[in-house]
Amino acid sequence: MSVDYRRRMAVGEDDKSAEAESNSGAVSLSADSAKGASAVVPAVSDRMLITGVVLAVAAVVWHVYALPLDNPYYGLFNNALDLEVYRAGGAVFRNRSGLYDGPVVFGMEFTYTPFAALVFVPLTVVSLMKAKILWWVATMLALVALTGRCLLGLHYRNTVRTWVFATLLAVGCTVLEPVRTTLWLGQINVLLVLLIVWDLTRPPGARLRGVGVGLAAGIKLTPALFLLYLACTRQWRALGVATGTFAATIALGFALRPGDAFAYWHGQVTAAGRVGAVDSPANQSVNGLIAQLLRFFDIERFAVDGGTVFQPPTWLWLLVVVPVVALGLAAATVAHRAGRELLAITVTGMTSACASPFSWGHHWVWFVPLVILAWQYARTADRRTAWLAPAGVVLIGFCWWWTFSDRPPMEGSPHPIGIGLFLLPRADNSVWFAYFTVPTYAGCYVLVQLVTSGLVLRRYIDPVRIPSRKAHHHVDCR
Repeated sequence: MSVDYRRRMAVGEDDKSAEAESNSGAVSLSADSAKGASAVVPAVSDRMLITGVVLAVAAVVWHVYALPLDNPYYGLFNNALDLEVYRAGGAVFRNRSGLYDGPVVFGMEFTYTPFAALVFVPLTVVSLMKAKILWWVATMLALVALTGRCLLGLHYRNTVRTWVFATLLAVGCTVLEPVRTTLWLGQINVLLVLLIVWDLTRPPGARLRGVGVGLAAGIKLTPALFLLYLACTRQWRALGVATGTFAATIALGFALRPGDAFAYWHGQVTAAGRVGAVDSPANQSVNGLIAQLLRFFDIERFAVDGGTVFQPPTWLWLLVVVPVVALGLAAATVAHRAGRELLAITVTGMTSACASPFSWGHHWVWFVPLVILAWQYARTADRRTAWLAPAGVVLIGFCWWWTFSDRPPMEGSPHPIGIGLFLLPRADNSVWFAYFTVPTYAGCYVLVQLVTSGLVLRRYIDPVRIPSRKAHHHVDCR
């Protein structure tokens, strides 16, 4: 492998040649103070716009015909169950009832923080249908803002063409399982990822940088791992703001609803089972992977609830999750030191999903910035094989579906359609290929995080290839 090729192995590496930059409409921005090399601002080309149109149209066709919009349960806009839980939680919070005393709607419990319930109170002042429409519109606008912010983080010019392309990309990304499920269930994940990406791709000295991380962690605890990321990368001011904001959300919960806040932070916060069965095939975390393997190999001593659920003990979970988190934070740290902030943020986000005791597939909306980074890498790399990177991300994250009612993991379900690679049919351990397919399905998203972290470390761990941050006029958000 040539030295030149290895220099381009980073996701979102510099544009190819001057000729390619000319074809894409790129223009020179500034000079590198260390080497005198010109930094380049890429621009959206006509070819990129055409590609975006094709992807967007293909996504719409998929949503209309593959899983028809008029399907009474699986249609893209025919569920919104989680939104109803959010709205019910907001109503309970407003009415001063016990937020964690039991189910709030349809036998579903409210599993977020008291501060999150406060955030959801505005959903209760409009009808359910209006709340759904407003939520879906907000989610799509947030998705467009997220793709646009990622492009700006890769130094694309802030033009109408860039935002048109961002809109097309956003529509195309709806075929990713985490995004489709977020829309389908009325989840909040796109909004949280946008909040974090917007916050941390701002310049280091930006006012209140870190507030987005603190707010996101105050709503949904998983983003709290970004506090460790800020500490590892010595972004002390942002860490202070994020920690202070997070603490303020907790304090506000205690001030407004002390009983609910105590119930949540004293017990609910550590109960992974309150979200769902830990060994559910939809649990795409390290904990879920271990639990699904325990079920596959039928290791009965780890079965709980009368043998119906397999759950790894805390020591076993920690034995696996700590190295995974360390790997992810190490990769994010070296990416940050190399000036690839968007890449560092994305790796940290995926690592947070791995670390959570229970991560539904829709927690992995981090696939959106990841696929954009992989696409940018492939577009600017020297070899056509580089397109395997975005293709691999899309193939794993695509909203594959399969109808079945008598095969694991959906046997006996009243809604026998599995959406996502991890819900495809699984053979039992009497079939040889199940020893490959079941672990792959069970940990397909975790595998993406491991591979990405490994590739980032391989590219940036060599200090010779890590440019001095003092040698740049700006932070490269790639």
